[in-house]
Amino acid sequence: MSSKSNLILKILKFVIWIIFIGLCVQTGTLLFNYIYSLFNPIATHNLHLGLNLSALYNASPALYSLLFLFIIAVSAAKSFTFYLLIVLFKKLNLSSPFSPEVSQGIMRISFSVLSVGLLGLMTHIISKICIRRNIELATSGTYWNDYTAYLLLAAVVFLIAGIFRKGIELQHENDLTI
Repeated sequence: MSSKSNLILKILKFVIWIIFIGLCVQTGTLLFNYIYSLFNPIATHNLHLGLNLSALYNASPALYSLLFLFIIAVSAAKSFTFYLLIVLFKKLNLSSPFSPEVSQGIMRISFSVLSVGLLGLMTHIISKICIRRNIELATSGTYWNDYTAYLLLAAVVFLIAGIFRKGIELQHENDLTI
């Protein structure tokens, strides 16, 4: 493997770690703000980066809790996906990438990405229910509006996992014939 490939791999690992840490901080902040807002409802006006769910809280505390817990779940699933990427990069050996561990890691990532997409879709459905009840959610959609991209990404990563699985089979057959 060339030094340029090593450098790109190290930069990619660094970027993944930064994103993972940022998502963990976001998830922790959202969780803290949710718990705090249950004891101090005035906090619903500025929950996280300008997130204002006070109208939803005033209209229905149960719907507020449901939506906020789904927002936390989407953030946690994104964090877990990047954790799986970190684990995958530790197992990845570019000199022989077709290993069962890498294939299983890619498959886990595809299911994790699918869960982000499905959680985002469910959060979107809950937000539509709130909108039908004339409850303003303002900019809260920024936490889950990328669910369609995650659903598409899950399909692509699942396809890549299938290619890796077939590569392992071919490599195993090739090893038996030699």
